[in-house]
Amino acid sequence: MKLSSLETLLVKFMGNSANGNDLDELNEYLGQDDYKGFIKNYLRAHFVVLYKMNQPDLEQTKKELLKEIRRDKRLTLKRNLYQGLKYAAILVCFIAVGIYMFTRQENELSPQIPATENVITLEHSNGQVEEISESGNLSIKSKSGEVIAQQSGNKISFNSQAASNEKVEYSTITVPYGKNITLALSDSTEVIMNAGSRMTFPNRFRTGYKRKVKLSGEAFFKVAHDEKHPFIVGLDSLDVQVLGTAFNVANYTEDATTEVVLVNGSVELVPTTERVAKVLLKPGFKGTFYKNSSRIETAEVPTDLYTSWVNGYVVFRNAPFKNILQKLERHYNVTINNPEGHLVDEKFNATIDVQHETISEVLDYFSKIHNIKFQVNDDQITILKK
Repeated sequence: MKLSSLETLLVKFMGNSANGNDLDELNEYLGQDDYKGFIKNYLRAHFVVLYKMNQPDLEQTKKELLKEIRRDKRLTLKRNLYQGLKYAAILVCFIAVGIYMFTRQENELSPQIPATENVITLEHSNGQVEEISESGNLSIKSKSGEVIAQQSGNKISFNSQAASNEKVEYSTITVPYGKNITLALSDSTEVIMNAGSRMTFPNRFRTGYKRKVKLSGEAFFKVAHDEKHPFIVGLDSLDVQVLGTAFNVANYTEDATTEVVLVNGSVELVPTTERVAKVLLKPGFKGTFYKNSSRIETAEVPTDLYTSWVNGYVVFRNAPFKNILQKLERHYNVTINNPEGHLVDEKFNATIDVQHETISEVLDYFSKIHNIKFQVNDDQITILKK
């Protein structure tokens, strides 16, 4: 047995793509003391885990592993039961020591995708546009010359004084692919904006009026409680109304749905069409708004799965390959073409550290355990069959 073979088996096992023969071979490695040290050190060096994020149900893990193993017709039912429980126990052990599935490919040269330079912009109501450097410091002024906000690195904080004049000035912040930024609005509400997002908001909220912003893209809101001034996030055909709470909104133009995930507090989903009833979300639930029909569905979800990007991680659970590619494009500011539809129907589990893992390393993972390769032309990536 070779260490390169063991490495591949570990990646395939954690990526839920190992077949019966792979599991048998992995079991042989696990039974040999010579390889135990390598396995432990390799996983610590090459995998990223967030135990809280995953919140594993160990009994369900065993059931799912048994279900997958039984699909391999080369294994008998008796053997499946024994091996399934054994591999589930291995997986539980892996989680307990703080490891997860994501690997760097070593000892192999990979094409490196260069980062495309894109900048965050802040547009004022008078049409003036300022470029926001994530490492810069800037005093942001209104058209009258008054300082209304301060930028310090990756955060912009607007002054807390309420607007007393009749005319409210608005700003629009645009965050390109590959970037993110945090805003502290004038009411102390914090908004963390994800890549490929745009939000219009008042520089100062007016006393006696609702606090309303308009969002396209994705953002995580921590809304400052103010019972007299409800906070509203406008999302085209849907409004999200809150008093004080934390929630995530994903409302990309190209997506068929808008998703609102409530971490704590309460929010109301209010379609702009009167024929659809509004829906009250409870903490731990996701509301899915279907743009074509204005229908709303709710489901209980692990909220950390949807908010992990705030901490620099992108998490996929049973996600179609095409959805993974779409998110990778946003976070890495690249275009990924898959002309022959490779792996289009495959589903994956993955946790990607987008702050430290390059797009090359991410694609290497898929290339390593599946029969694909990728071709790079500047920021254009094409997936090909090997």
